[in-house]
Amino acid sequence: MKIKMSWKSLTATAGVALMLIACNKENTGPTPEEEIIAAEDNQSIIDETEAVFTYNDELFGGLSSLRESAETGTDSVGNPGKRPLKADKCATVSRSESNGIITIVVDYGTAKQCEGRKVGGKMTIQIPVKPPRDASGLFTQNITYENFQRGPRIINGKHTINLALENGRVVTKEDFTETTITTEDGKTITFSSTKTRKEDAKGTPLNRADDEILVTGSTTATGSDGKTFKSTITKVLIIKIACRGTGGIFPVSGTIEIERPDKPKTVVDYGDGTCDRTYTVTSDGKTITKSRK
Repeated sequence: MKIKMSWKSLTATAGVALMLIACNKENTGPTPEEEIIAAEDNQSIIDETEAVFTYNDELFGGLSSLRESAETGTDSVGNPGKRPLKADKCATVSRSESNGIITIVVDYGTAKQCEGRKVGGKMTIQIPVKPPRDASGLFTQNITYENFQRGPRIINGKHTINLALENGRVVTKEDFTETTITTEDGKTITFSSTKTRKEDAKGTPLNRADDEILVTGSTTATGSDGKTFKSTITKVLIIKIACRGTGGIFPVSGTIEIERPDKPKTVVDYGDGTCDRTYTVTSDGKTITKSRK
């Protein structure tokens, strides 16, 4: 049987075919959802890593005072002659020493509400016994998180903090390896990251309220949607101590580039220094504004 087709039918058929090809080509690009998911997952990584770093900092009364901390006094768990530890009403804090290593465990136990936040799990910190005052080089903390939670997310993994004195200033180098974050809706982000942070005293070393923390580094991750990405800080992130009361631990300026296989780069911009917890996400010529609670 022969099928006869008019020129009009052929033209219409060809038009439909061309439309389908064009649609398929357009679908190879990132959807708005993909752009947002990658940026939001990267922000969750920043939020959680900054939160656990800050908690650790507060636990010791300031990581920058590790070497110079007093060798007398009693810490929050009753150990005489040890570096004071901040008390945590929601956790059992224990401290032991063996073979030149101090081990500190912050254990919240089963997840629960306490002091206005959800807490649970355990953080274990291992550090060497305080070296002599004239010691130089790196001072290392090795930290393990086991279902550790102090807010909406849960973190599991390994975290190394190295402190060094450079030109009289403390520089902090961080690594997260084999680390996962479970988000508020039960999705998982897996990542490894390397960061360097420096604290700028703004010329007033006795007034920490005006200090700024300068952060550089990069992250590789598998996002909550199962897709991989890499993020790199391309313009130093600035976190203002003065913003903690209103903006929390959140960058106020700086940029990050997010790369995904065979996709255009996404640029995250934290703005002009305002404590507003907002940022823009730009990809493929389109920009949206996001904010964090």
